[in-house]
Amino acid sequence: MQKVWESTQFKEVYHVNPTHYEPGTPSLRIQSFCHSFSYKSWSGGSEIPRSSMIVSMLLDGKQKVTRLNGTETVESSGYFTILDLSAPGQKFETVSDSAERYFVLYETNSVLKTLLKEMFPAGLPSFYAVDTEKLKICFEAIRDELSRQNADDSRIGGYAYQLLHEAMVQFPEDPLPQPLVLAKNFINNHFRDVHLMTREQIAKAACVSISTLSNLFRTHLNTTIWQTICDKRMENVKQLLTYSNHSIEEIAHECGFTYAYYLAREFKKQFGITPLEYRKRSRLQ
Repeated sequence: MQKVWESTQFKEVYHVNPTHYEPGTPSLRIQSFCHSFSYKSWSGGSEIPRSSMIVSMLLDGKQKVTRLNGTETVESSGYFTILDLSAPGQKFETVSDSAERYFVLYETNSVLKTLLKEMFPAGLPSFYAVDTEKLKICFEAIRDELSRQNADDSRIGGYAYQLLHEAMVQFPEDPLPQPLVLAKNFINNHFRDVHLMTREQIAKAACVSISTLSNLFRTHLNTTIWQTICDKRMENVKQLLTYSNHSIEEIAHECGFTYAYYLAREFKKQFGITPLEYRKRSRLQ
Protein backbone atom coordinates (compact mmCIF):
# COMPACT_ATOMS: atom_id res chain seq x y z
CA MET A 1 0.00 0.00 0.00
CA GLN A 2 1.47 3.37 -1.03
CA LYS A 3 0.72 6.66 0.69
CA VAL A 4 2.04 10.10 -0.25
CA TRP A 5 2.30 13.17 1.97
CA GLU A 6 3.37 16.33 0.21
CA SER A 7 3.57 20.08 0.80
CA THR A 8 5.64 22.96 -0.50
CA GLN A 9 8.36 21.96 1.99
CA PHE A 10 8.52 18.18 1.79
CA LYS A 11 7.34 15.01 0.06
CA GLU A 12 7.22 11.56 1.62
CA VAL A 13 6.29 8.42 -0.29
CA TYR A 14 5.44 5.55 2.06
CA HIS A 15 5.12 1.87 1.23
CA VAL A 16 3.17 0.35 4.11
CA ASN A 17 3.38 -3.32 5.05
CA PRO A 18 0.03 -4.83 3.96
CA THR A 19 0.50 -8.22 5.60
CA HIS A 20 -1.28 -9.39 8.75
CA TYR A 21 0.79 -9.26 11.91
CA GLU A 22 0.21 -10.67 15.37
CA PRO A 23 2.00 -8.66 18.09
CA GLY A 24 4.51 -10.84 19.86
CA THR A 25 5.37 -12.89 16.77
CA PRO A 26 9.09 -13.83 17.10
CA SER A 27 10.33 -12.32 13.84
CA LEU A 28 11.61 -9.10 12.33
CA ARG A 29 8.70 -6.90 11.28
CA ILE A 30 8.83 -3.91 8.92
CA GLN A 31 6.06 -1.35 9.36
CA SER A 32 6.88 0.79 6.33
CA PHE A 33 9.49 2.11 3.91
CA CYS A 34 9.70 5.82 3.06
CA HIS A 35 11.45 7.79 0.31
CA SER A 36 11.63 11.29 1.74
CA PHE A 37 12.40 14.61 0.06
CA SER A 38 12.74 17.81 2.09
CA TYR A 39 13.23 21.12 0.39
CA LYS A 40 15.44 24.05 1.35
CA SER A 41 14.65 25.65 4.72
CA TRP A 42 12.26 22.83 5.64
CA SER A 43 11.91 22.08 9.34
CA GLY A 44 9.79 19.59 11.17
CA GLY A 45 9.56 17.02 13.94
CA SER A 46 8.95 13.31 14.13
CA GLU A 47 5.41 11.97 14.43
CA ILE A 48 6.52 8.36 14.18
CA PRO A 49 4.98 5.68 16.46
CA ARG A 50 7.13 5.29 19.55
CA SER A 51 7.07 1.49 19.26
CA SER A 52 9.33 1.81 16.22
CA MET A 53 12.99 1.85 15.39
CA ILE A 54 13.98 3.95 12.41
CA VAL A 55 16.80 2.87 10.09
CA SER A 56 17.73 5.64 7.67
CA MET A 57 20.33 6.82 5.19
CA LEU A 58 20.74 10.27 3.71
CA LEU A 59 21.04 9.90 -0.06
CA ASP A 60 21.71 13.52 -0.97
CA GLY A 61 21.84 16.96 0.62
CA LYS A 62 22.39 18.02 4.21
CA GLN A 63 20.32 18.32 7.38
CA LYS A 64 20.72 19.32 11.02
CA VAL A 65 19.02 17.08 13.57
CA THR A 66 18.26 18.25 17.11
CA ARG A 67 17.01 15.72 19.66
CA LEU A 68 15.03 16.41 22.83
CA ASN A 69 18.12 15.79 24.94
CA GLY A 70 19.72 18.78 23.20
CA THR A 71 22.27 16.90 21.10
CA GLU A 72 22.76 18.15 17.55
CA THR A 73 24.26 16.48 14.51
CA VAL A 74 24.83 17.78 11.00
CA GLU A 75 24.31 14.97 8.51
CA SER A 76 25.25 14.84 4.83
CA SER A 77 25.09 12.33 1.98
CA GLY A 78 25.88 8.77 3.06
CA TYR A 79 24.99 9.23 6.73
CA PHE A 80 23.42 6.04 8.11
CA THR A 81 21.74 5.79 11.50
CA ILE A 82 19.53 3.55 13.62
CA LEU A 83 17.40 5.15 16.32
CA ASP A 84 15.12 3.62 18.93
CA LEU A 85 12.19 6.03 18.99
CA SER A 86 10.89 4.57 22.24
CA ALA A 87 14.07 5.60 24.08
CA PRO A 88 14.06 8.89 26.05
CA GLY A 89 15.26 11.89 24.09
CA GLN A 90 14.96 10.26 20.68
CA LYS A 91 12.14 12.38 19.31
CA PHE A 92 13.80 14.87 17.00
CA GLU A 93 13.43 17.98 14.90
CA THR A 94 15.12 18.41 11.54
CA VAL A 95 16.17 21.53 9.67
CA SER A 96 17.07 20.68 6.11
CA ASP A 97 19.11 22.31 3.38
CA SER A 98 17.37 20.19 0.71
CA ALA A 99 17.77 16.50 1.44
CA GLU A 100 16.72 13.12 0.12
CA ARG A 101 16.75 9.98 2.22
CA TYR A 102 15.45 6.46 2.63
CA PHE A 103 14.15 5.22 5.94
CA VAL A 104 12.49 2.06 7.19
CA LEU A 105 10.40 1.65 10.33
CA TYR A 106 10.94 -1.59 12.23
CA GLU A 107 8.48 -2.87 14.81
CA THR A 108 10.30 -2.80 18.15
CA ASN A 109 10.23 -6.31 19.59
CA SER A 110 12.49 -8.72 21.44
CA VAL A 111 13.86 -10.26 18.23
CA LEU A 112 15.00 -6.89 16.87
CA LYS A 113 16.47 -5.79 20.20
CA THR A 114 18.44 -9.03 20.59
CA LEU A 115 19.73 -8.89 17.02
CA LEU A 116 20.85 -5.27 17.29
CA LYS A 117 22.59 -5.95 20.61
CA GLU A 118 24.57 -8.77 18.97
CA MET A 119 25.39 -6.76 15.84
CA PHE A 120 26.21 -3.47 17.58
CA PRO A 121 27.25 -4.27 21.18
CA ALA A 122 28.51 -0.73 21.77
CA GLY A 123 25.08 0.77 21.00
CA LEU A 124 22.96 1.73 18.02
CA PRO A 125 25.17 3.02 15.20
CA SER A 126 25.44 6.32 13.36
CA PHE A 127 28.16 6.52 10.72
CA TYR A 128 29.04 7.48 7.16
CA ALA A 129 28.58 4.43 4.93
CA VAL A 130 31.57 3.33 2.87
CA ASP A 131 29.39 1.77 0.14
CA THR A 132 26.06 3.57 -0.12
CA GLU A 133 25.06 1.58 -3.21
CA LYS A 134 24.95 -1.71 -1.30
CA LEU A 135 22.81 -0.16 1.41
CA LYS A 136 20.51 1.42 -1.20
CA ILE A 137 19.97 -2.01 -2.74
CA CYS A 138 18.96 -3.36 0.68
CA PHE A 139 16.52 -0.49 1.27
CA GLU A 140 15.03 -0.89 -2.21
CA ALA A 141 14.56 -4.63 -1.80
CA ILE A 142 12.28 -3.87 1.17
CA ARG A 143 10.43 -1.21 -0.83
CA ASP A 144 9.92 -3.51 -3.81
CA GLU A 145 8.60 -6.39 -1.72
CA LEU A 146 6.19 -4.09 0.15
CA SER A 147 4.92 -2.90 -3.25
CA ARG A 148 4.07 -6.39 -4.48
CA GLN A 149 0.39 -7.38 -4.54
CA ASN A 150 1.28 -10.68 -2.89
CA ALA A 151 3.85 -9.27 -0.48
CA ASP A 152 5.26 -11.99 1.76
CA ASP A 153 6.14 -11.08 5.35
CA SER A 154 8.85 -13.75 5.57
CA ARG A 155 10.62 -12.26 2.53
CA ILE A 156 10.21 -8.78 3.99
CA GLY A 157 11.77 -10.05 7.21
CA GLY A 158 14.66 -11.51 5.24
CA TYR A 159 15.30 -8.18 3.54
CA ALA A 160 15.00 -6.45 6.91
CA TYR A 161 17.80 -8.67 8.20
CA GLN A 162 19.94 -8.06 5.09
CA LEU A 163 19.77 -4.29 5.63
CA LEU A 164 20.93 -4.59 9.24
CA HIS A 165 23.64 -7.09 8.29
CA GLU A 166 25.02 -4.80 5.56
CA ALA A 167 25.09 -1.94 8.08
CA MET A 168 27.03 -4.16 10.49
CA VAL A 169 29.54 -5.05 7.74
CA GLN A 170 30.08 -1.39 6.91
CA PHE A 171 30.16 -0.13 10.50
CA PRO A 172 33.73 1.12 11.00
CA GLU A 173 35.70 -0.25 13.94
CA ASP A 174 38.05 2.70 13.49
CA PRO A 175 35.93 5.40 11.81
CA LEU A 176 37.51 7.08 8.80
CA PRO A 177 37.63 10.89 8.63
CA GLN A 178 34.45 12.30 7.12
CA PRO A 179 36.15 13.79 4.00
CA LEU A 180 37.58 10.36 3.19
CA VAL A 181 34.17 8.69 3.54
CA LEU A 182 32.58 11.36 1.34
CA ALA A 183 35.29 10.87 -1.29
CA LYS A 184 34.86 7.07 -1.28
CA ASN A 185 31.08 7.43 -1.57
CA PHE A 186 31.53 9.80 -4.50
CA ILE A 187 33.85 7.33 -6.24
CA ASN A 188 31.49 4.40 -5.58
CA ASN A 189 28.54 6.33 -7.01
CA HIS A 190 30.25 7.93 -10.02
CA PHE A 191 33.20 5.71 -11.03
CA ARG A 192 31.59 5.17 -14.46
CA ASP A 193 31.66 8.90 -15.26
CA VAL A 194 35.02 9.86 -16.76
CA HIS A 195 34.31 13.58 -16.36
CA LEU A 196 33.59 13.31 -12.62
CA MET A 197 36.51 11.03 -11.80
CA THR A 198 39.10 13.77 -11.44
CA ARG A 199 40.96 14.73 -8.29
CA GLU A 200 39.37 18.17 -8.48
CA GLN A 201 35.80 16.85 -8.57
CA ILE A 202 36.41 14.26 -5.86
CA ALA A 203 38.07 16.79 -3.54
CA LYS A 204 35.16 19.15 -4.14
CA ALA A 205 32.70 16.42 -3.13
CA ALA A 206 34.77 15.80 0.01
CA CYS A 207 34.91 19.54 0.85
CA VAL A 208 38.72 19.59 1.18
CA SER A 209 41.70 20.50 -0.97
CA ILE A 210 43.30 17.99 -3.35
CA SER A 211 46.47 17.82 -1.25
CA THR A 212 44.53 17.23 1.97
CA LEU A 213 42.48 14.47 0.37
CA SER A 214 45.57 12.83 -1.13
CA ASN A 215 47.20 12.80 2.30
CA LEU A 216 44.07 11.23 3.84
CA PHE A 217 44.11 8.42 1.27
CA ARG A 218 47.80 7.74 1.92
CA THR A 219 47.56 7.96 5.72
CA HIS A 220 44.38 5.97 6.33
CA LEU A 221 44.14 3.65 3.32
CA ASN A 222 47.76 3.38 2.17
CA THR A 223 46.72 4.10 -1.41
CA THR A 224 46.03 6.95 -3.82
CA ILE A 225 42.86 8.53 -5.17
CA TRP A 226 43.54 7.17 -8.64
CA GLN A 227 44.25 3.63 -7.40
CA THR A 228 40.95 3.67 -5.50
CA ILE A 229 39.11 4.58 -8.70
CA CYS A 230 40.93 1.83 -10.62
CA ASP A 231 40.15 -0.76 -7.94
CA LYS A 232 36.45 0.12 -7.99
CA ARG A 233 36.33 -0.08 -11.78
CA MET A 234 38.19 -3.38 -11.89
CA GLU A 235 35.88 -4.85 -9.25
CA ASN A 236 32.93 -4.13 -11.54
CA VAL A 237 34.79 -5.30 -14.65
CA LYS A 238 35.36 -8.70 -13.01
CA GLN A 239 31.69 -8.98 -12.04
CA LEU A 240 30.54 -8.21 -15.59
CA LEU A 241 33.07 -10.61 -17.10
CA THR A 242 31.82 -13.37 -14.82
CA TYR A 243 28.07 -12.80 -14.79
CA SER A 244 27.22 -11.06 -18.09
CA ASN A 245 27.68 -11.69 -21.81
CA HIS A 246 28.64 -8.09 -22.52
CA SER A 247 31.47 -7.51 -24.96
CA ILE A 248 34.76 -6.03 -23.74
CA GLU A 249 33.82 -2.77 -25.47
CA GLU A 250 30.51 -2.66 -23.59
CA ILE A 251 32.16 -3.47 -20.27
CA ALA A 252 34.78 -0.78 -20.83
CA HIS A 253 32.04 1.81 -21.42
CA GLU A 254 30.00 0.67 -18.40
CA CYS A 255 32.99 0.81 -16.05
CA GLY A 256 34.46 4.18 -16.98
CA PHE A 257 37.16 3.21 -19.49
CA THR A 258 37.28 5.32 -22.65
CA TYR A 259 38.59 2.51 -24.87
CA ALA A 260 38.49 -1.29 -24.70
CA TYR A 261 42.22 -1.59 -25.37
CA TYR A 262 42.94 0.63 -22.35
CA LEU A 263 40.79 -1.63 -20.16
CA ALA A 264 42.57 -4.73 -21.52
CA ARG A 265 45.99 -3.20 -20.88
CA GLU A 266 45.18 -2.15 -17.31
CA PHE A 267 43.47 -5.46 -16.56
CA LYS A 268 46.49 -7.51 -17.67
CA LYS A 269 48.85 -5.21 -15.78
CA GLN A 270 46.89 -5.76 -12.55
CA PHE A 271 45.89 -9.44 -12.86
CA GLY A 272 48.42 -10.92 -15.30
CA ILE A 273 45.81 -12.19 -17.78
CA THR A 274 43.52 -10.62 -20.38
CA PRO A 275 39.82 -9.94 -19.69
CA LEU A 276 38.79 -12.75 -22.04
CA GLU A 277 41.11 -15.21 -20.31
CA TYR A 278 39.62 -14.18 -16.96
CA ARG A 279 36.09 -14.71 -18.31
CA LYS A 280 36.96 -18.23 -19.50
CA ARG A 281 38.59 -19.19 -16.19
CA SER A 282 35.77 -17.76 -14.04
CA ARG A 283 33.17 -19.76 -15.94
CA LEU A 284 35.09 -23.02 -15.64
CA GLN A 285 35.03 -22.80 -11.85
